[in-house]
Amino acid sequence: MYKKSVKQCLVNNIQWSIDGISPAALKEILDSIETGKHCEVVRAGYLKKISRYSSDLGIFYVKQYTIKPGMDSLRSLFSVSKAQREWDRSFLLMNYLNTAEPVAIGERRRWEILKDCYIISKAIQNSVSVKGLLTERQQFSDGFEKTNKTTFLSSLIAYVKTMHDSGIFHGELHAENILVNKNDCTLFYLLDLGRAQRKRKLSLSLRILDVSRLLYSIMDVCTSEEIDVLISNYIPSPQKDGGVFRKAVLHEIFKIRHRLWLSRTKKCLKNNNVFRALTYGCYRVNMRNEWDIDTLLVLINKHILSTKERSNDNIKISSKTNVTRIHGYYKEFKGICIKEYKYISLLKKILYSFNNSPAKKAWFAAHGLTVLKFQTPKPIALLEEKRGGIIIKSFFVMEDISDCMPCNKYISETFGNFSDKTISRKKQRFIACLARSFRRLHDSNVFHHDLKANNIMIKELQDDWDFFYLDLDRVCFHKKITPGKKIKNLSQLNASLPNYITYTDRIRFYRIYTGINELSVEDKQMLRMIIRLSLRRNHVWNARSQAAG
Repeated sequence: MYKKSVKQCLVNNIQWSIDGISPAALKEILDSIETGKHCEVVRAGYLKKISRYSSDLGIFYVKQYTIKPGMDSLRSLFSVSKAQREWDRSFLLMNYLNTAEPVAIGERRRWEILKDCYIISKAIQNSVSVKGLLTERQQFSDGFEKTNKTTFLSSLIAYVKTMHDSGIFHGELHAENILVNKNDCTLFYLLDLGRAQRKRKLSLSLRILDVSRLLYSIMDVCTSEEIDVLISNYIPSPQKDGGVFRKAVLHEIFKIRHRLWLSRTKKCLKNNNVFRALTYGCYRVNMRNEWDIDTLLVLINKHILSTKERSNDNIKISSKTNVTRIHGYYKEFKGICIKEYKYISLLKKILYSFNNSPAKKAWFAAHGLTVLKFQTPKPIALLEEKRGGIIIKSFFVMEDISDCMPCNKYISETFGNFSDKTISRKKQRFIACLARSFRRLHDSNVFHHDLKANNIMIKELQDDWDFFYLDLDRVCFHKKITPGKKIKNLSQLNASLPNYITYTDRIRFYRIYTGINELSVEDKQMLRMIIRLSLRRNHVWNARSQAAG
């Protein structure tokens, strides 16, 4: 049984309760955070900031909560702070599971009204978050060869089930809140226990909430089949009908995804802890908080100059859009891509002055796809130039993904050798992954009006691929994907895939996309419609030559 021996002290005008750390060490940590020495900011927002302190004293994480003025401030007179709640529950649950040990909690009040609260915890050595491990294993296999993903996921869901069987409900369970030991992938640690509860018996509804949040957080690094296996492995023993439990979890995941989608797509156009909306000169700007307007204007000027000079950094120059790649490190990005939308027609200038422009639609869609766990270049900023209230042009600033290849080019360069059986097997895996991505896109009620192969960028991973979707100004959300829309998207892709994708490959794609083994009469009719529509397009696929072959 863990027992705490708490001492009270006043350090840097903050009232502290400490356990396992001296006042002098606490002051050194706080002073380092103020000066930035031995300290780095892990996460920064309006209301929450997490810093990592590292020195001879050890490694500590300092979490600071800022209280919003108004009702939250008044509520602090009658309720415990977030830091206090996390402190109490961490000590309570340390008797039942592994977690980070809290060493100090502080509150800064004025006239008894809480202004800020802090909690400091020891870092868990030699550990990585579940999300970090899965992401790193997916992208860089070095150092993780011995970690079998299937075994690891089984251990993860078994840990969650054991936690729930012990009556513990986390309340914010996601893959960043679970750490795993790098040397023992069956040893887990639970973080952020501020909303955790311990009950005599955990209800099925609370289990579904925790499991669905965890599964949603790893959907971008796990396949649909792996998610299904995790649900099956978790099913509580009294729950005989696994199909009902699975349906409930998937429904909850849909609700989480929809809620986050609504929140993010509203946030990206307003001032909040992630985004800023402002007017600067003739520009209306929506941007991420960590960027500044001066840096963005420098990038825009580089783009304009590059377009005028028609340099090698220009990816596309047309009457409607100009796209430029800007090299160099900016924040966490190795390069920046800027897409300029030009509005030549006076009618379009007037129309887009009072309605969402294509650039704003792309900005909106990029965040919508991100929330739905689809890959797209990370959006950074949207700048719209207006004069006299009339839009002149727009600039969409995003991450450069030049390390990826357009789907049609990747296929031509990778799968050109028909006689190599290894390449043929790799192509089959690629077709399966692409079909599953397509199916998930439509299952999420996302419709892309121009889903050609060159609007899908490919990043090859270890036995897997990332698919990045481009040209997002014609993406629609939450509209029913009718058979006609499916046929349109499938014919767009079919017409733009090169001949290295054979008839057999295309039939295999369709079967995986639809989830069927044998083609019914309706499926054959749908395939004929896809082929007929493909042949009407400006296509690279030569149906006749393949038929002759």
